[in-house]
Amino acid sequence: RDGARIKKVAEYGPGAITTKTIVANPLPDPLPCIKSVKAGMLNCVFGTTALAKRWCEQEFEIAKQGGVPIIANLAGTSPEESVQLAKDCEAAGADIIEYPSACPHMGGILEAMFPGLKVPLPEVHDPSDYAAGIRAMKKVIKIPLMAKLSAIHHLNVKEWAKAIADAGADAIAAADTIGPAMAIDIETGMPLLGGPKGFGGLSGAAIKPLITRMVLEIREVVDIPIIAIGGVASGNDAVEYIMAGADAVGVATASNLKGPETYRKIRNEIEAFMKRKGYDTLADFKGLTLKRINERFENKKHIINTPVVPEVDEDKCTSCGSCVRACVYEAITMEDYPKFNSDACYGCGLCVSVCPTKAIIQNYY
Repeated sequence: RDGARIKKVAEYGPGAITTKTIVANPLPDPLPCIKSVKAGMLNCVFGTTALAKRWCEQEFEIAKQGGVPIIANLAGTSPEESVQLAKDCEAAGADIIEYPSACPHMGGILEAMFPGLKVPLPEVHDPSDYAAGIRAMKKVIKIPLMAKLSAIHHLNVKEWAKAIADAGADAIAAADTIGPAMAIDIETGMPLLGGPKGFGGLSGAAIKPLITRMVLEIREVVDIPIIAIGGVASGNDAVEYIMAGADAVGVATASNLKGPETYRKIRNEIEAFMKRKGYDTLADFKGLTLKRINERFENKKHIINTPVVPEVDEDKCTSCGSCVRACVYEAITMEDYPKFNSDACYGCGLCVSVCPTKAIIQNYY
C-alpha cells in the first residue's frame, strides 16, 4: 500500500515484500473491492493508490527502512511507460522489478468507467508481446526482473515460461489471480464486489492445486528461480510448492485475512517440517515431486488400474465415520473401526484424504 505499511510488515520476518502494482496515474478502485469467499478471496483492485512519482520520491525510501528487499510490481499503459516505470523504481531503490502478465478483471471495469473505451481481452495464447516487454526492461535496468504470470495462463504455461526465460527474465512468480470470477450475496442477489458486474480476480486456497501444477510444469522447462504464489496459508502449503519445484513462496490472501503474523507462522511451520523430516536446507526437497513422478514411470506405475484396498491404523482412528459418509461405493462399514469390503472398494482414495487423523493407509506407490 505504501512505504509505512511495508516498513511495519517487515517486522514480521518476510524475506522480501512486494508493492501493490505501481502505475503512473492510479485510478480509484470500484468499491467494495475486496471480499473473503469460501477457500479464498475476490478482489477488483487496480493497484496502488499512490502516484508512481510519489513512490519514487518518498515511499521507497520509507519502505527500505524495514531492512528487507523491496519488489516493485509495476504496470504501464504502454510498453514504453512500463520501461520508464522500471527505470524510475530502480533509481528510487527497488531491489527487484516484478512485471505482471495480465489482470483478468480490469477490462470490464475500465470500460464502465470510461464509456466508449474498448479494452481487449488479456492475451493468453501468444507470449511474444509480453516477452518483448521483458527484453525492453532488461536493456535499461541492472536489478533483477521477475515475470509475474497470471493463473489465466495455466493451459499453456510451459510456452509462456520458456518465452519469459528466453527473454532474459531472472525469475518467474506464479501465479496471480484467475478470473474474472464472482460471488453473490444470496440475501440480496447483489454481487459481493463493486463495479458494473461485481467481477474480480480469485486468489487463495481455491486456486492452489492449479498453481501447484503450473509451478511443476514451469520447473520442467526452465532453470530460473520460481516464486510460487497462491493459497499459501501454512508451512505445509509452502512445502508442497517447493516440492513442485519452487525456490520460494509468496503470501498475500492469508496475510490479508489473518494478519502479518502469518509470515512468521509459515516460516516456523516450514522449519518444524524440515526438522521432523531431517532436511537441512530447502534444496533437500526442492523438486522432489518431479523425481517421484519419474519413479512412477520407471517402476511402470504411471497408470494403475487395480484397486488397492485401504487399511486402518487403529491407534490413530477415532471412529468418527468421515470415511463411511464419503464412500459413494458403500464399501466401508463402521464397527469398532472402519471395515473395508474389498469386493466393493473402487480404490479411489477419497477416504484417505477425508480422514482427519490420517489413520487410513493406501499404498499405491
